Amino acid sequence: MPKKTQAEIVADLKKKYYQDTDKEKEEGSELIGKSREYQLFEEEKFKEGAWFEKLAKMASSTGITLGLGESDKAQLEKEIAILGLEIKPEDVVLVSMLSLILFVVLGFVLFLPLGLPGLLVSLLGFGSFLYLRNYPARLIKLRQARASSELILAVLYMVIYMRTTSNLESAVKFVAENLETALSNDFKKMLWDVGARRYANIKEALDNYVDKWKEYSPVFVDAVHLIEASLYQGSEDSRINMLNKALELTLEGTFESMTRYANALRMPINLLYMMGIMLPVLGLVMFPIMGAFLADLVNPGMLTLLYDVGLPLAVFVFAQYSLGTRPAGFPVPDISMHPKVPPAGRFNLDYGKERLKLKAWIPAVIVLVVLLLPVPFYIAYYTTPHPQESDVYVTLLVPLAPALALFLYAKLLTKDRIKIREQIASIEGEFAEASFQLGNRLSEGYPLEISLNKVATTLKDSETANLFKRISKNITDLGMDVESAVFDRKMGAIHYYPSAVVKSVMRVAVMGAKKSMEVAAVSLINMSNYLRDLHRIDEKVKDILSETLSSMKFQASFLAPVISGLVVGLTAMILVILDLLGTQVSEMMAGDAAAGGFGAGTWVLGIFQVSEAVPLWIFQPVVGIYVVEIIVILSMIDAQIELGGDRLFTLKLMATMIPIGIIIYLLTTFAVTTMFTGIAKIAVVAGNQFGVG
Repeated sequence: MPKKTQAEIVADLKKKYYQDTDKEKEEGSELIGKSREYQLFEEEKFKEGAWFEKLAKMASSTGITLGLGESDKAQLEKEIAILGLEIKPEDVVLVSMLSLILFVVLGFVLFLPLGLPGLLVSLLGFGSFLYLRNYPARLIKLRQARASSELILAVLYMVIYMRTTSNLESAVKFVAENLETALSNDFKKMLWDVGARRYANIKEALDNYVDKWKEYSPVFVDAVHLIEASLYQGSEDSRINMLNKALELTLEGTFESMTRYANALRMPINLLYMMGIMLPVLGLVMFPIMGAFLADLVNPGMLTLLYDVGLPLAVFVFAQYSLGTRPAGFPVPDISMHPKVPPAGRFNLDYGKERLKLKAWIPAVIVLVVLLLPVPFYIAYYTTPHPQESDVYVTLLVPLAPALALFLYAKLLTKDRIKIREQIASIEGEFAEASFQLGNRLSEGYPLEISLNKVATTLKDSETANLFKRISKNITDLGMDVESAVFDRKMGAIHYYPSAVVKSVMRVAVMGAKKSMEVAAVSLINMSNYLRDLHRIDEKVKDILSETLSSMKFQASFLAPVISGLVVGLTAMILVILDLLGTQVSEMMAGDAAAGGFGAGTWVLGIFQVSEAVPLWIFQPVVGIYVVEIIVILSMIDAQIELGGDRLFTLKLMATMIPIGIIIYLLTTFAVTTMFTGIAKIAVVAGNQFGVG
């Protein structure tokens, strides 16, 4: 078959990715007609900001116009262009202003029936204004942070490919095929842009792309330029050294950026602990006393709004802004396409010979409702104006119910998925050694099929051996070639090990074997060295973050529940003391009045009136719900720091930390309440007898 010319290649790309059209823009620009595949790519790329785009368009439809400074307008135009949103800069400002006005008006309306708690709603307007006004910039940073976890693998794949084949366009294609996130779309887009004649060649497209990463990841930019420079080296040794330097620079840059990130975490974490957990919880002690004097200001509505809505929201937003820009790390495996993974939101339940796929939220909601049922009956029939220990004991079901529901939901969703994730993590840890052994077997002259069997025998009882055995079984039982046995869409062994590392190693092995056993052997041995370097840097990063992560887990699962339990017990003691003293003062005043006294102690009675204070059956649930929310938020923060906010890892942490935290809170609250209220009753009775005597 004759080799295609450059013009024929471009024509083929146009036919594949663009519909035929008679109208085109100026030469070198994008074609107007886009293929269905390209349209789907654009929809997937930009769907994350779709809700904001709709909201901004709704605001624009009101016909209100706002002026905007030239610098602000230029910056917003740049951000909107990067996100691909079909809105104007003025729409962003308008939607943020309208949200502010809406919340302020709503706050004043609620102020009439609710008082101060209603007015606090107005404060949410300022938060919504800042959130919506800065949403485009924030979304860009979040996208960059998520995509940056793939930067290391992108450089690794380009280096691996170009060690054996010094072709930049093929290396970019190799990256696009092996990455499975938004960064893969970016590399595909480069190929499309070259085919659509937006750029003269792949180097120009790649230079334009990496220029966007200058501020966020300069190391990635330098590494790509080193890879490009390797094309122009005079000797093979110089070319290989240039490629090795690119990967080395990426690994060192990742370690340095993560070190700076870990050091910068100390201040936000301490501030988060003091301002978001310690001081608010200790401040709860003042509410019962304040309630006796400032009943109009300190009421259950204000307490609930402040502690179960305002504070958790403030902690979450602060954590997202201060900790959410985690630098490039190492991507976690995406197991969503694994054959044994149930659909999103469901879990597997084996029923006889069948495997049911049930929704996880259903049993969680059942647990929530069943545990909460006794609480309304107790409040309706057993509560009194006088504080009692049972107000605390029975209402412990209020925080227990959502805690168990969340635990059950997280546990059901992770029970199958975590096992698969651990299997993949295990094989990734072994694959450096497996790649080295496979490369040695190939260097001895064995074909790839036989080499896989030999390595599987050497690595028996390991996940790597299971992978190689599955490949061999596809070859012998189904008559597949090696490439189909690994990558076939239905039966390929790689689908049971959806790891970017495993996939790339097997791609290198198959690709190299097509050229020669020697090329495959050299490629795999080099790949083994690269994987060892990746693993070494990964372990160093974990060591750096270990202190911060341990502190977060300790705060969430032990410190916050213990302090909150102590506060509830102390509050119960204060209210019991005030109630008993108030009863005694009333009796003394009644006796004084019967004896013809003036009753000058009337003002004293008001000090010990607890009827207007926040009752225990409201106070304890508010604190308990706050504890559950703090545990969930700290679990999310921990997952953000450790694995960039991976959802499965977040659910795993919740399933681990919630039961520990809620058990500690329940035990602490029960024990301290029993002990403190008992001491309070004894002290008041003893003091009364001493005074009478």
